Amino acid sequence: RFRGLGLCVYVSLGVNLASEGESAVITARTRSTLVREGNHMSSLRLIGSARFRPLRNLWMLEELGVPYVHEPVRPRSAEANASNPFGKVPTLIDGEFTIYESVAINTYLGDKYRTSALELVPPPATTARGRYEQLVATIYGELDCQALWIHRKHASDVAKFIGAPNPEATEVARKHADKVVDVLADELGRSGGEYLLGSQFSAADILLVHCCNWAESIGWGERWSGEAPQLQGLATYLERCRSRPAYARAKALP
Repeated sequence: RFRGLGLCVYVSLGVNLASEGESAVITARTRSTLVREGNHMSSLRLIGSARFRPLRNLWMLEELGVPYVHEPVRPRSAEANASNPFGKVPTLIDGEFTIYESVAINTYLGDKYRTSALELVPPPATTARGRYEQLVATIYGELDCQALWIHRKHASDVAKFIGAPNPEATEVARKHADKVVDVLADELGRSGGEYLLGSQFSAADILLVHCCNWAESIGWGERWSGEAPQLQGLATYLERCRSRPAYARAKALP
């Protein structure tokens, strides 16, 4: 079926996804991409539902416009356990190479598919790459792991399965999230452009927007959704990033 500029063809991969009630999806930015590939299945397989961190990688793939197979499974599913030593998602399989962790996957994809016209990850050994690495390490290490994941472990509906309710830890995490967001908003303001790396949209923006989506879903986004003057630039930035066609295509995936 066609969805805007994107193409989604539901195919059988011989993978049992019946337990998830979902199918594998081959997707690409345009129909001509698949035609140039001779309508053969791409070597890229992204394992994990868009309802979780794999959305970061699906968005990246849609920005790159490369064909890929999407297996929209949940964490701890048979497919996740088979491809990831932690049973988590996402995992990317590229031919005989397997890589997990969403940030590592996007950096790998950005390096592999970089062109003069499309640079979502700066080249290695450049100051721009150093800034990119700093940003993604901060967003993932401080906002995702030290704040959002603490909420998931201690205050979400699944806390009883992966942690235990702990209001004190959750409140400390929320305050830490506020501090990290302030730092990142300042980084955005000093970038000299519309994105974290300046004028160039990058995989760092994908990561920050996803984390802000997560924060908003648990009620932690009120500061930039409201009247906080120091965060008005962040609110405009989020709206700008979410208006990208590739984001809409990725969000529409299962």
